[in-house]
Amino acid sequence: MADNGENHRYHRSFFLLHNKELGHAIFHVLPHSILAADGLPGRYRRRAAREHGRLRLPFAEGTSVKVFDDVTTHRPVGRIDLFAVSGPQPYKVIAAAAGTIMAIQDGYAAQQSGRAAKDCHNNYVWIAHPNGEWTNYSHVTFHSVTGDAGLHVGDKVTAGQFLGFEGAVGCAMLNHVHFEVAVPDAAHPIDEGGFLTDNDGGKRERNPRFCDVGGETVTKDAVYAAGACH
Repeated sequence: MADNGENHRYHRSFFLLHNKELGHAIFHVLPHSILAADGLPGRYRRRAAREHGRLRLPFAEGTSVKVFDDVTTHRPVGRIDLFAVSGPQPYKVIAAAAGTIMAIQDGYAAQQSGRAAKDCHNNYVWIAHPNGEWTNYSHVTFHSVTGDAGLHVGDKVTAGQFLGFEGAVGCAMLNHVHFEVAVPDAAHPIDEGGFLTDNDGGKRERNPRFCDVGGETVTKDAVYAAGACH
């Protein structure tokens, strides 16, 4: 990450973890330097207790998106799986709302369908949003976040900004985006695999509310048109 004034305040929060088997780095930013003790800057604490963020579908505008699993059918519950069925290709994954990139892993390339989640090497991006929610975008293609999108941990992104390409890296049956919205643990939000900590039964997950979906929440097997919030 460039050492400029905008990003300097994040430097003390960087931890560089290495996958010994593959020899590449996993970058994490832990929130203690930018978040208060309870996980949020003071001006956002009261808002987070009542706000449920309004998002856009995490695909580029003009993409038709089908729901493989919604929050009730996904196992474990609380997450959703989406895949593009038509639109400009390659299919672009975009930020569902403005925020700060907290973690990136895009160093893997293999599809590992059939393995237990704990044994898979998934690619992912985690973004923290001002209302206290984080969003996760998993299975993106190899180096599409740091390479094609040119993003780094600590970067600020806008709603609709390109994050990477839809893929099937890690535990994935097909090209898709595993998407989740959560309010993570303040002290230790995610582990080295990119999974939320202290999330038994999906207690930290929220059913995403999308501005470009009628009724705001998605349903398994339904198809939606990705678009901007107005």
